[in-house]
Parts: sequence; structure tokens; C-alpha cells
Amino acid sequence: MPYEQVASTRRRTSYRLHVLSWRLAFLAGALAALTQMLRANHVIGHLASVVVVVPLVAVFGGSLFLLLVTGAIQAAHFSVDPLGRGALQRQVRFSRMLLVDLVTLPWSPNARRE
Repeated sequence: MPYEQVASTRRRTSYRLHVLSWRLAFLAGALAALTQMLRANHVIGHLASVVVVVPLVAVFGGSLFLLLVTGAIQAAHFSVDPLGRGALQRQVRFSRMLLVDLVTLPWSPNARRE
């Protein structure tokens, strides 16, 4: 397998992990906030909120760490193979691409976009 194919596969994998970690961070944060709202309105008890929130905080922290790692990989890739001419233009294009992919990229790495 040529070097370019290996590098391309690694970039795709790190980008997919980046998108997945953003999704997990949003989901864990939203569920933790929902649990705390339910606790504040006395819908669930203290023990139930602790049982739900502690794993969600762990998932949130893990996904933020994964975001840092995959973000560094993506930054290194784009410094070698930039999307645009200037640093600001590269960041804007990457941000737009990331926002679109947060919604449209399939959860499964083998799935195809429709």
C-alpha cells in the first residue's frame, strides 16, 4: 500500500474520530444538563442523578481529550496540506466542513452518505 493511501486512511480515521468525539461531547453535556434539570424539579432523586451524571462526565471528559488529540492531528495535517491560502481561510473552511459533517457524516465508518 503506497504511503499516500496510508496517510489518507489515517487522516480520514482521525477526522471521523474528531467528529465522533464532538458528537459524544454534545450528547454527554446535553444529557448531564437534562439530568440536573430533572433533579432540580424533583423528578428524579439525588442517587439517580449521581448514577447518571458521573458516567456522563467521564464520557464528556474523555471526548474532550480525544478532541484535543484528533484536533492536533488535523492541525498537523492541514499545516502540511492546507485547505486554503491563509491560516484564517483554512480555519473557516475546516469549521464549515466540521459543522456540516457533525450532522451528515454517518456514525458507522463503513456506511455511505446518501
